[in-house]
Amino acid sequence: RFSRLLGSWHSSRAKTMERTDARQPRSLAPLWGSMLRSIFPKCVRAEEIPQSATPAAEAPDVAPKAAEPTLQFEMFSREWQQTSMQDNWDGFRIEAQNKVTDQLQATHALFLGTQLRECGYIYQFGPAFQSVDGRTMLVARYGLDGGVNARAVQRVGKSWELKAMSNSSLKDPQRNMHEGSVEYTGPHMALAGKLSWQGAWLWSGALSRKILPSLQLGGDLTLVAVNGVTSIGQIGLRYAEGKDAFTASLSRSPDQKTPGSQAHECRLQYVRKVTDRLALGSEFKYSYPDKESGLQLAYEYSFRQARVQGLLDTDGKVSCCVQDFTGFGFSGMIDYARGDYKFGVMMHVLPPPEAGQQ
Repeated sequence: RFSRLLGSWHSSRAKTMERTDARQPRSLAPLWGSMLRSIFPKCVRAEEIPQSATPAAEAPDVAPKAAEPTLQFEMFSREWQQTSMQDNWDGFRIEAQNKVTDQLQATHALFLGTQLRECGYIYQFGPAFQSVDGRTMLVARYGLDGGVNARAVQRVGKSWELKAMSNSSLKDPQRNMHEGSVEYTGPHMALAGKLSWQGAWLWSGALSRKILPSLQLGGDLTLVAVNGVTSIGQIGLRYAEGKDAFTASLSRSPDQKTPGSQAHECRLQYVRKVTDRLALGSEFKYSYPDKESGLQLAYEYSFRQARVQGLLDTDGKVSCCVQDFTGFGFSGMIDYARGDYKFGVMMHVLPPPEAGQQ
């Protein structure tokens, strides 16, 4: 049971000027002086040149650079997560939305020929609500397999956010999970606390602090009520400036292969935004005492209403995902080490836009 809890924990783990012009009064010079000056030019020193004779240097019109916001610790690697995390599926998948009101939508999802369930299909239905000011969000899904998922997010003030999530299944008790969390995000510090139930009680807390405009440090601690109290800790840093983002983390958790011992893992992630549309990233990980390492390379190319993602893993995994948010999507994944192959096609069905909207 602890291995399942640890795996679930790992799986759960987003830029001022003045200018003056001065005119010097002209004075009338004597006639002979004007004639002589026209023949013999007068040498003047630099300090005698009037300001009006020198063009004022204009500062380039450069927009002020936006400061890096303070992030929750779990979002330190948000660029890498956005680039590498893919929604890979198999078979045929269709998602439809029906607008009930301006704030309420009914969503449908149908999976055919999937390996996620023994029966080979999944159908889910549920509402999605978002308030006018965007501070309240409610989402729920019910599936024919007896599973019910619900999530609620409420923003309080400018810095606080409350979250609640519940998963329940009538056929598979291992899928039952409930959690609640509170988050605070200030100008220089971010805090988070979470209490959850996954067959056992789990409590976690996280802290992140902005040290420099581009540097943030943080860490989290998770306590699991298994074998007394088991702890899982993690520390990390984030450096982001311009188009570059670098994150590093070091975690300590119980070793599943050797009971009673601890395992340590180090992860280094770097993402470069080459253009406004293209992002490239990589991740290197090393674990001790297993002395195992891995390297991942990922890319993301974004369009206005679509994006293309690709991932290459040294563990023998190659995947690609193409999604058009208003039409079709394709997904492919090959895991050569495990002999696992997944290919899928997806179709989006959205409500037609209202009159006057594009």
